[in-house]
Amino acid sequence: MLSGDPSTFAIWCDSVDSWSNEKFNNGCFGYIISGAFIWSTRSTLGDDLAGLCGLSCMSNSAEDGVLFEMSGSESYAELYKRAYPEMESGAENNDFRHVAAPMSLLDEGYTIFLVESGEQGRLLYGRDGMENFIGEVLLRRGEFQAVVREADGRFTKWGALAVRI
Repeated sequence: MLSGDPSTFAIWCDSVDSWSNEKFNNGCFGYIISGAFIWSTRSTLGDDLAGLCGLSCMSNSAEDGVLFEMSGSESYAELYKRAYPEMESGAENNDFRHVAAPMSLLDEGYTIFLVESGEQGRLLYGRDGMENFIGEVLLRRGEFQAVVREADGRFTKWGALAVRI
């Protein structure tokens, strides 16, 4: 199942029956960001989609004009430091406002952030730490959230149909 536009941002997920049971629909989950495919075969699909829907950036503003205007690598490094501060940093809390990845992709080492400014959104993504920035894509503001909601709705409907069959 594919939701969104793979040339900007899309979510792909497929259930694998032999990995699933009556309680859990396991399978493959991935993002396609600007044509780049990042994915996991360790997904509990319902949990990933529910987790995405529960992210701060789904119900709260991801607005930050300063981060939005920084270079991709600088913005990614700053967002990474805020979300996953080192023990010696003195940070009292993790700042997950811009995190835009489900657990299965985080478990694979991918970190994805959403920053918005004005009418635009920007997804920044990397792997295995703050120095490993991979890339970014500009979106319309709200596009990330719309794709997540579409994927969740389609998955929920598909799951309900599969249970009845």
